[in-house]
Amino acid sequence: MKTISTVIRGAFIGRYEDKVENQFYWYIRPQETGNKTDVRWLTLLDSGGLGVKITGLQPISFSALHFSPEDLDPGLTRKLQHTIDIVPQKNIFLHVDLKQRGLGGDNSWGMYPHNEYRLLDKKYTYSYMIELVEKGSDKNDYLNSRK
Repeated sequence: MKTISTVIRGAFIGRYEDKVENQFYWYIRPQETGNKTDVRWLTLLDSGGLGVKITGLQPISFSALHFSPEDLDPGLTRKLQHTIDIVPQKNIFLHVDLKQRGLGGDNSWGMYPHNEYRLLDKKYTYSYMIELVEKGSDKNDYLNSRK
């Protein structure tokens, strides 16, 4: 499930677990997808149980995909492409942000989002910690409960 600031009321606070490959939504045109908002922490683990834990010092947003930003948006070339034209990569592209602008759409996507969902400040600051983790280690009790 993705969450966007303009529709966050549709998601409950909780602990969710899923695979990175399931975070991409196959829209007709490739585009950014899979963002999660108001996240306290996240872990990415490989099949052996090793990985990273990201903990926001305030709620954060993140996405983790098998596609680079360039795969999803060809930039100024405006090359027309469809999702069948892109191939998932072995790498995981993790994006950790403070927030993301909400969606527009009051008039069929022509308008900007309402001001409360736009990022209008000139400067934003946020912090997060990155830790190496191992499933089952005493330090990571939240992972022990997942066995």
